Amino acid sequence: MTLTAGFAAAPAARAHTTDPSDPQASAATRDVRDWLTHLSNRAHNRVVAGQFAGYSGKTFSLTQVEELKAQTGAYPGLVGCDYGHDGNAIDHTCNATLKDWSAAGGLVTVSAHLPNPDQPDWSGLFTKLPTFDRLTDRGSGTGQRWHAELDRVAEGLRELADANVPVLFRPLHEMNGDSFWWSAQNPQTFAEVWRDMYTYLTDVKGLHNLLWVYAPDCGYGNRSGFYPGGAYADVVGLDCYVREPAAVQGYDELVALGKPFAFAEIGPRSGSGGTIETPLDYGKWIDAIRTRFPATAYFMAWNDQWRPTANIGAGRLMNDPWTIVRGEVATAARTEGVPAPVGTPVPLADFESDTQGWGGYRVLAGPWSVTEWSAQGGRSLKADIDLAAPEAYLNRVAPLDLSAYRALTATVRTAEWGNHATGTTAKFYVRTGAGMAWYDGGAIRIGPNGAVLRLDLSRIADLRDVREIGVLFTSAPGASGRTAVYVDDVAAIAPPAALAGFESGTDGWTGYLTATAPVSTADWASEGVRSLRAEVDPAAPEAYLNRRANLDLTGRRVLSAAVRAAAGSGTAKLYVKTTASNTWYDAGAVPVGPDPRTLTLNLSGVGSPQDVREIGVQFERRGGPGQGSVFVDDVTVR
Repeated sequence: MTLTAGFAAAPAARAHTTDPSDPQASAATRDVRDWLTHLSNRAHNRVVAGQFAGYSGKTFSLTQVEELKAQTGAYPGLVGCDYGHDGNAIDHTCNATLKDWSAAGGLVTVSAHLPNPDQPDWSGLFTKLPTFDRLTDRGSGTGQRWHAELDRVAEGLRELADANVPVLFRPLHEMNGDSFWWSAQNPQTFAEVWRDMYTYLTDVKGLHNLLWVYAPDCGYGNRSGFYPGGAYADVVGLDCYVREPAAVQGYDELVALGKPFAFAEIGPRSGSGGTIETPLDYGKWIDAIRTRFPATAYFMAWNDQWRPTANIGAGRLMNDPWTIVRGEVATAARTEGVPAPVGTPVPLADFESDTQGWGGYRVLAGPWSVTEWSAQGGRSLKADIDLAAPEAYLNRVAPLDLSAYRALTATVRTAEWGNHATGTTAKFYVRTGAGMAWYDGGAIRIGPNGAVLRLDLSRIADLRDVREIGVLFTSAPGASGRTAVYVDDVAAIAPPAALAGFESGTDGWTGYLTATAPVSTADWASEGVRSLRAEVDPAAPEAYLNRRANLDLTGRRVLSAAVRAAAGSGTAKLYVKTTASNTWYDAGAVPVGPDPRTLTLNLSGVGSPQDVREIGVQFERRGGPGQGSVFVDDVTVR
């Protein structure tokens, strides 16, 4: 699902394996791409911290990276180098450091402020190239000079490939802006140049260690208009130099492209000559990622006066529970997505840091994030209203996809003061489509004690195109004076979901001590039309059907699975194993036979639920001759 900026929501579960754009990508490169895709499934350690280290052969150095380590106690998980920038030079002497960094467990990214093929001097970098369409024409002088530049870049990337270093390669960045010779070109022509460059470096030069990063400027529009297509990109991101990270635009537009998302450059806004207007609190960046941009896989802070240690908040940025630093980059450890089960609230807004994009309409003052009342956490959204006016709104106007949910909830209240007459009422509402069609959950009388509003989404059309979400407060006849209204804990309720249903395969489940490998079968099902079946030998004391995978079950209450045995008798246990020590937790043995049974495991007693390594069913000795079948189906968590 795609959720708009302003709402912190759990992403949809990721597929077990996601492939890079290059079918011949190296195994290490595939691992990085798949790992980045799965990061947003985690409760913590889900966004890689990065630091740009300079221009190769000119300013590149780990001095500022060491400064970051000295100030915060942690190295960034990713380091960046630029192969270009200075006149007609293309340099990749930073490779030696990048190889060492990768060997030490870090990720690397390479950008390239390449020379203007028609003006190979310093000024040409910032002069729009009028012959941009000739870059793909190897018979033109422009095309020949461009491919000579690519040859030089390929030499550096080949050195990293030979050392088995995956590279997040970010060429022709900020193409939607007006800074560089490749900027503000015809979008279709730009896409053609990108695809030609991709094919040249990947197929002709044989570079299979690249993950291609498409990164427009968040300060300009048409951010996805230059996109070359999913077959030519692996990561999408934004370059952002802003005063307020929470105000960044373009996140939803990029996330909708279906690739891992990153903030490929971040830093404070600067004026002429690169002077910083106001020091940036980098702690605001991790706050914004947590509350507004939760699909972010990594960020890279720029160096020099833009770096975190030259501003403020570096410690909060690097030491936040979401931040991945060097030593925590483990590309083989993927966390599988757990779809939100029935009744599990997915937070949309909690107002803990600010108003999170919510505004007021027909209010006297506000709204503000305040500490004087909250339904959950320490803050809520407040506005002052005139009770003599018929209505007031607290709302968020922005695109939102709610198609994955069945209901919305919010907790609201009024202040004690003011003449409420027979009582103020509140409605939770959404507006959808270009026509802004209105749907609400009905009026509920509210007061200082608070009330929970609920809006059933099952009857609403255009849930993929919600344009506004909010609460309408209505005064009673005869009400007067000034009062305050509050909203908190805005959440979406997810529909039923399963960890495994076996409708199209084994869903990654395998067998241990079984007579045959498990298969998806139509012989029996507790839900849908298929289940998982394996043959077991009754003479064997036990057999297992299980799935080895990293799962985060934080906040889940119950794990369940339907099981049966085709013949004979025996018992079954539903279990999980957690952490690297594979600590075992089970629900106890339950008799099983031809009649289906549902096994449940109370997760409240499971240690380290954020680090589940295995889930499965243990079948113990059964009576009866010959082989028999055991079945598992409908593995769910709620």
